[in-house]
Amino acid sequence: MQPFCKACHAELDHGKSLGQKNGFELLRCPCGTVTVDPFPTLEELDRFYQSYKGSKVYRPKAKKKIRRALRRVRRLKTYTKGRRFLDVGCNCGFTVKAALDLGLDAYGIDLDRDAVQISREAYGEKNFEALSIQDYAARGKKADILYTSEVIEHVPDPPSFVKAAADILEPGGILYLTTPDAGHWSLPRDFAAWRAVTPPSHIVYFTRQSLTRLLQKHGFRVKKVFFSFKPGLRLIAQKA
Repeated sequence: MQPFCKACHAELDHGKSLGQKNGFELLRCPCGTVTVDPFPTLEELDRFYQSYKGSKVYRPKAKKKIRRALRRVRRLKTYTKGRRFLDVGCNCGFTVKAALDLGLDAYGIDLDRDAVQISREAYGEKNFEALSIQDYAARGKKADILYTSEVIEHVPDPPSFVKAAADILEPGGILYLTTPDAGHWSLPRDFAAWRAVTPPSHIVYFTRQSLTRLLQKHGFRVKKVFFSFKPGLRLIAQKA
């Protein structure tokens, strides 16, 4: 099957390959997005994440991560008076903990059932659930602030992910999103040598321009993109 860009759905040309990593070819679209080929199936991704060890790595860093989350959530609170906060890809619940400490009605979802259980035990049984963003949106759930950090590069269908975020947010709601920056000036000439290139964990790599276009397509207006010396995108967008 002809590979296609997971951001704009354009067909991808193997002649535009940026190299290979872990048995995957890295194909750049004219829109700027890089997609792996062959693209993992849902079953393959599920098997991969069955043995994902990220939660064990992050738990010892809890205090540091909560402090950072407090700074971020305080900033986000200045953009809206709404109090419903959703962390998509909440991992061990550090950002939800920070939001709760700042008086928000905070909830976290993640596909990693082990991470959700860790979060429940640490910060509240009722504040976390093992659930996809699409299923959360299908329930008609709403939020005023949606926080998702280092998640979209993992998901097999980014447009569906962004559409669900738009469906969840109230008009004027705020999206905070971070992801590796495939267009950053500091990247090595050999794209495959970039430390963020880790398929099948990271399977879609956005540039600032390609991510902005995807967000705009689903009714978001990018309000702020944070400068970073490191190759990472951090932005705040508002639902129209």
